[in-house]
Order: sequence, then structure tokens, then C-alpha cells
Amino acid sequence: MKLIKKVFAVALAVMMLATLTVSAFAVSLPDLGNSILRFNEDGKFKIMMFADSQDDETLEETTAQLMREALDAHSPDLVVYLGDNTVAGGYENQAKAIEAIVAPCVERDIPFTIVFGNHDQEQGVEKEVLLREYQKYPGCLAYDVDPSLYGCGNHNLPILASDGLGIAFNLWFIDSGTSVAEAGGYDYVREDQIQWYKDTAAALKTLNGGKLVPAINFQHIIVPEVYDAVGMIKLPFGIEDFNYNGNNYLPVPNFGAYTGYIFEPPCPSHINGGQMAAWIETGDVMATFYGHDHVNDFTTTYEGIDITTVPTVGCNSYSNDINRGVGLITLDENDLTTYQYEALRMYDFALAEGSKIPECDGALSTIEYMLYKVLDQFLDALHKMASIFSFAK
Repeated sequence: MKLIKKVFAVALAVMMLATLTVSAFAVSLPDLGNSILRFNEDGKFKIMMFADSQDDETLEETTAQLMREALDAHSPDLVVYLGDNTVAGGYENQAKAIEAIVAPCVERDIPFTIVFGNHDQEQGVEKEVLLREYQKYPGCLAYDVDPSLYGCGNHNLPILASDGLGIAFNLWFIDSGTSVAEAGGYDYVREDQIQWYKDTAAALKTLNGGKLVPAINFQHIIVPEVYDAVGMIKLPFGIEDFNYNGNNYLPVPNFGAYTGYIFEPPCPSHINGGQMAAWIETGDVMATFYGHDHVNDFTTTYEGIDITTVPTVGCNSYSNDINRGVGLITLDENDLTTYQYEALRMYDFALAEGSKIPECDGALSTIEYMLYKVLDQFLDALHKMASIFSFAK
């Protein structure tokens, strides 16, 4: 009976997803029968995020071990690599770097997908080639829904209900681009990507009996609205590099407007392509997650949509060991109006019984990880006190 039910669920999912063709865009999944995501029997679905490993073919040992121990401790149903994943020179080295960062998932048969960051293709290998490398590995669910769209790897992954009958939730994965002169720095999500998002969200709504399918978005570069969300003070005069949404900002946040750490001003594009406005208009996206700003690790809210920067998993670029770690989202099928998010610290994994992180080349000592934990707790207490006296959001 279970086999019949499973076959029926897969067949239904194939038919549902195959019909999601709107305008010139189609929603499809490679090897659909083997890649269906669904809520577990307990109604839960866990998504782990690895941001900015930004390493080459000789992946830092502590990064690989952090990934392994995080996966073993929490057994996620899906892993998302949040961009700036590999920065090796040339095709052969990039292929080896990709093999190294996906190995922890492949070894554990955990499905994974990716978004690209602004550094992934800077080493002379196009993103289309990199995507094909990821797709060589079992469990890779990443695909490019339409090569004519701006960027590469724009896609979505629906999550079926635990009984396999119907789409319960949706995950968006968007290429937020690289670095472009017209944006004065970092890139932004373009009009054709936003239109694909709107069309696909409408198709999912139709398949869901006219009811919006709740969703979470993943991409690398954060939206410009973050400056208003975290309460950066607007100024009547300009400060170089801090003009967003047509406003000038003093890069000092309101401590009461976010939780977590802002160790550097967020780095969005200076051009606002309207992505946040599209989410607000459509109404399906409840939260959006980013890498990019390595030392940041915070959550804020804009017009009811949560904005979260995930701590970096790597140490090959600028980062710190106070908040280095991974992100974990837990969805509950019984209440899909909300979700749980945890920033899991590397020091907690390193201090756990049986951890091999302190034995890795480049690792800190156990005492140093303890000191970072104490420092984190101290800074968190300071932030809470500061938020009491901060100006109103």
C-alpha cells in the first residue's frame, strides 16, 4: 500500500509540476521521481544553509568538518549553498572545489541546491559550466529554469505535503548577479527574473485551489530595503557608498530593529530592481535569506517579510570565529504561516563531545572556542541592553 501511495504521489507531483508553464517560463525538475521534496511524517522539514565557503580545491579542513558535524547533528532534509561557494582558478580546480564542498552532502545522501554569488565565476569559469558540475553529483536539485533569464540557476523547489498530495510550501532560488558598473558595485535581481517569479507564484496559486503557496527565498546579495529595515538613519546629505533607494544613510543601525550581529554595513546593490515590492505585492514570501556579508549574522523585518543574513561557514575570506557557523530553518506543516530559524555557531560544534573540529589544521584550541562562546554571550547581552535604549523603529 505504501508503495502504491508513493508511486501515486510522485505521479501527481509530475503532473502538477509539468503543468506549471506560464508565458515563456516553465517550472521543471531534473530526475523528478528521485528529487521530490516533502514534509516528513512528523510534519517537519529542515533546511540547512552553508554561506560563503569561498574556497578553492584545497577546502579548509575546519570548513569541511563544520559542514559534516552540522549535518550529522541536525539531519536536514535539504542543504542550500548560499553563493560564493568556490573561488578556485580554472575549470579543473573549480571542479575539484565543487567536489569538496558538496562531499559532506553526497556522503550522507542529503539533497542540496545552490545559488551563485558575486565571486563564483570570477576565476574564468562561467556559471553555466559550474552548474553542470554541481549537477553531476547525486542529490543535486539545482537547475536553470530558463537560460534566457538574467543570471544562471534561477529555480524553485516545491515541498509536497507529508501525505504527498499537493504542494504545501515553495522555495525560491535566485541568482542575484555579480558586480556591475551600472549598479555602482554589486548587481541586482532583474525585471525578467521578477516576472518569472510572479508568473510561477500565480501558477502555484492556481494549482493550490486559488490559495497562495507560502514560500521562502534564497539568494546571495541582500535587498536594498535592508537599510530601512534595520533603522539606518536617513541623512539630508550624501555619504559615499551609502545611498540606497534614493536615500542617504548614516551606516549605524537601530539596535532595537534586528537580532544578531551587524559587524559591517550591509552591501546591497545601489539599484533597486523591485524584488521586495514584487514579494509584497504577491504575498507568498515570508522570509528571505542571504550570504554575502561574511561577518554579519542578523534578522530584521521589512513590511512583514523577514530578512536574514546567514553566518559564513568558511574562513578563506574575511570572517570571524564569534559567529562563524551555519543557518537552520525548520518548517512545520501544521503551521506554515511561520518558521523557526537558528544560527548555529561553530564554537558549539567544536565544544561538543566527540567533535573533531579542534583537531583540524587551522582550528582554534578548545579554550579559544570557549572564549569565543563567552564573548558571543557577552556581546549578545550588550546588544539587548542597547536595544532597550535605541531609538524607536
